[in-house]
Amino acid sequence: MNTPLRIWITGASSGIGQACALKLAGAGHKVWAAARSTDKLHSLAAQAADLPGEILPHECDVTDPASVSACARAMTEAWGGMDVVIPNAGIGYFNPLTEAPLEEWHAMIDVNVTGVLSTLHAALPELLKAKGHVINIGSLAARQVFPNSGVYCATKHAVLALSESLRTEFRNDLAVTTLNPGAVNTPFIDRTTNDELRANYRPQFDEGMEPEYVADAVLFAVESRGRGVVSELTIRPDRR
Repeated sequence: MNTPLRIWITGASSGIGQACALKLAGAGHKVWAAARSTDKLHSLAAQAADLPGEILPHECDVTDPASVSACARAMTEAWGGMDVVIPNAGIGYFNPLTEAPLEEWHAMIDVNVTGVLSTLHAALPELLKAKGHVINIGSLAARQVFPNSGVYCATKHAVLALSESLRTEFRNDLAVTTLNPGAVNTPFIDRTTNDELRANYRPQFDEGMEPEYVADAVLFAVESRGRGVVSELTIRPDRR
């Protein structure tokens, strides 16, 4: 393998982020794993002890720009730079627009949009030095609006627009990938406070893709440099 890449992942303590961290470390890369839950992060790092790469945990709250900046700065000081950023932290609530608490809308925007912006803002100086790679985690909702998830869909449309903006502005300096997964078997749906919708949608997520399959796509995108750039990739659950 070539020189290990230095990769920053937010939301790394569970789900897609955790699977990506383990997959990338398993391929020999260096992963700076960030999330709010330090206990889960240290458990994740312990799982990587025998892998060819490494995972270093760092507490980070993507809704706090100072926390995000400190996380990026610590990574740069520890490893001398950054090659890849994966602003993976994201949340979703399902509710009809007329019934959803305003706090849920704000929470999704704070994490899914503002958190991604803060992460990109902190990462860009180092990524531009390294001619690095941004991998944004979108969703099928970035391309299609679903009932009872209008604000979540709006946040993922925003992520897609950010990717396109980065690609346009930094065409010669950055690789930019947007990964749009469908339903993934993670605790994502558990956050929904609407009991009926949570129960109705849970089987769809339980039968969704395993997060390791999404991580395979991330690894493919990361290691495609030099052969081409995966600009956008949509993956869906297999037919049953």
